[in-house]
Amino acid sequence: MSVITIDGQIGAGGPELGKRVARMFDFDYVDRIALPRSVSDTRPKAPVGVTDRFWAIVERAVSGFALGNAAGDPYFNVPEALLLPLTWDSDGPAEKHSQTTASSNVDNLFDLGNAVLVHRAGCVEAGDRSALKVGLFASWEDRVERIMKREGLKSAADAENTIERREKLQREYFGDVYGAQPEDPSLYDIIVDTSSEIIPVASIKVARLARQTLALQTA
Repeated sequence: MSVITIDGQIGAGGPELGKRVARMFDFDYVDRIALPRSVSDTRPKAPVGVTDRFWAIVERAVSGFALGNAAGDPYFNVPEALLLPLTWDSDGPAEKHSQTTASSNVDNLFDLGNAVLVHRAGCVEAGDRSALKVGLFASWEDRVERIMKREGLKSAADAENTIERREKLQREYFGDVYGAQPEDPSLYDIIVDTSSEIIPVASIKVARLARQTLALQTA
């Protein structure tokens, strides 16, 4: 059982690369909000709080890529049991992060394996467990353009605000819980600059390293 984690900068192409790599190995694709049923079913079923539901709706409606659904009703054709708040915003933006609470969101994923985790802080939450840690980076201009295209935003200013808001939460989570920062290259086994190489090529590079380090076979 193995896991590939993809973190780094927002807008550097994590969902695009993650989905490609997941298809190559027939792994579960797990983005910032959605968890596969096999994982969520092993966790206690607790009602989703108003704050958690609000932030899940906002992020999912804005991003529109989780589970391959287009923008629209974030719960359309998505069982509620599959939804969890952001790993690095699990308690909402107004509360301090708890390592116990945050880690419980993904612990079962590492135990079950065979998953690609995108922007779930897997590079730090993996600990000593088997994982290939991928860090994606790109130029500011490319990141803004990608967020605009992916999320249907009308202006560069909207995309810039989206990136800045999410990365603020991301840095707070990494710092508060692990004393690390997502831009730290030492967190990753491989770093990819998606401004220098296109996502399909980068996906092959990541898959090749995954085969070597995790003894994986493509599906």
